[in-house]
Amino acid sequence: MKKNWYTDRYSKNLHTSFKIKKVLFEKKTKFQKIQIFDLFGFGKSLITDGITQSAQKDEFIYHESLIHPALILQPANKELEILVLGAGEGATLRELLKYKNVKKITTVDIDKEAVGIFKKFFPEMHQGSFDDKRVDLIIDSAEKFLLKTRKKYDVIFSDISDFTFFNLGSTAKKSQEAFYKLIYKRLNKNGFFVMHTSNFSEITNKEHFDLKKILDKIFPKVFSYRAYVPFFADFWGFLISSPDKKFNPLKISAGETKKRIEKSKLKEKLKYFSPEIFQSLFSLPPFLKNKN
Repeated sequence: MKKNWYTDRYSKNLHTSFKIKKVLFEKKTKFQKIQIFDLFGFGKSLITDGITQSAQKDEFIYHESLIHPALILQPANKELEILVLGAGEGATLRELLKYKNVKKITTVDIDKEAVGIFKKFFPEMHQGSFDDKRVDLIIDSAEKFLLKTRKKYDVIFSDISDFTFFNLGSTAKKSQEAFYKLIYKRLNKNGFFVMHTSNFSEITNKEHFDLKKILDKIFPKVFSYRAYVPFFADFWGFLISSPDKKFNPLKISAGETKKRIEKSKLKEKLKYFSPEIFQSLFSLPPFLKNKN
């Protein structure tokens, strides 16, 4: 890190630099190095192991894109049991708790110390969600939790930072495919699995499609979508998968999306997600569609 600058080297051939207004916190836990900066243009920002995670200015774009497509595709009158792999700053929980029909959220994170740090430094992101009676925080690896639990869920979200593997602390001998098969087994028959997949632009998309190939072997239906996140300086990819062979989010019109949002009676207005945004998230240029 050059003086007064932080450089994200996530992409081998493209680095992005941000000017630091103030260093707020730095510490290495058992599992990861945590840095919290106040960055010009982005505000309070989280960096783990040198990689951008979220910024106060635009985190809502990522979190609303991760959560709301799956939630509005579930019936508004159905009580939902949700599993979140990776508790993070609690913003994923914040978005889920906007739904009255979310009955229970189990969130799993291996790094207890990190969760404590995030709770302290990012109250504007989690907004007290860790203390909500519907939330159960479990300190464990995602892999171990999935091997132990027998419960089935309506939606499973993977919001772990190490998306190319199971979770921090997993054993390298296991394959990714075996991990995602564990997730498949823990889904209800009409459930959804949603994960983020790294950069997903016209140029940077290999990791997204590598992950999609794995999920295509396990789930009957897998769909790509993306949102542009300024802090990541790129489009960020997501995959939504289901055991339901009839599942197809591309058939949901903007009008139908609007009705579903209204039926959901969200506790708060959304800043990014809308019927029009739902359509745009799944709108890919032809050559990316052809690679799907």
